[in-house]
Amino acid sequence: TRKDSPSLATPPGAGQHIVREPGPYAMSTPVVTDRWAGNFDCSGPCRRKRLVGSDFSKKALEKHRKSGASLRCKSCVSSAEAAERDLAAARRAAEASSSSKTTSGTNHGQDESIPLTCASCSKSLRLSSYNRNQISKGEGRARCRNCVERAAGDESNRNDREREERIAKAREDVEAAKRAGGNAAAEVLRAESVLAALEAEHVTGLKPVR
Repeated sequence: TRKDSPSLATPPGAGQHIVREPGPYAMSTPVVTDRWAGNFDCSGPCRRKRLVGSDFSKKALEKHRKSGASLRCKSCVSSAEAAERDLAAARRAAEASSSSKTTSGTNHGQDESIPLTCASCSKSLRLSSYNRNQISKGEGRARCRNCVERAAGDESNRNDREREERIAKAREDVEAAKRAGGNAAAEVLRAESVLAALEAEHVTGLKPVR
């Protein structure tokens, strides 16, 4: 058994999972919870335990499975990247200030005083508001740091929302197949298989192989 393979159970209803309590009455006294439980621990500042695969990037999960590398959840990675960007911006501001005092009007490299218009928010901003990759794209294509970060956050939220919608739809399909009755056993099995695959991908971070 792989240590990063979480145990899965098909939830009895939308967003709910049954966890059996130990003891002689375990089968008759289920505890209902809407929380997902995985088998991944974050090594970042949050130190959260039993996280699911979707809490981590695919690249991080692949590296963990191949080499056993420690994992940091998306939240910790995002916070660390924001702190690094703030530090880099402060460093550039200090260097620009120092340079302006010693160059006596001589221009070395790019002039920080020349604004660049962000292609997303249309604001005219100093070069320190952009990372090097965006600056290299030039006027009309470069996006400021805030817009780049916002776009990344929006994409992550959109992916989470779409995943939740797919799982909810799969649960509805299961219930619809069960209500159909008759000779719908095959359709119920198919719907339950789709739901199980979506939930497994959410928990493990692995896409099903057909």
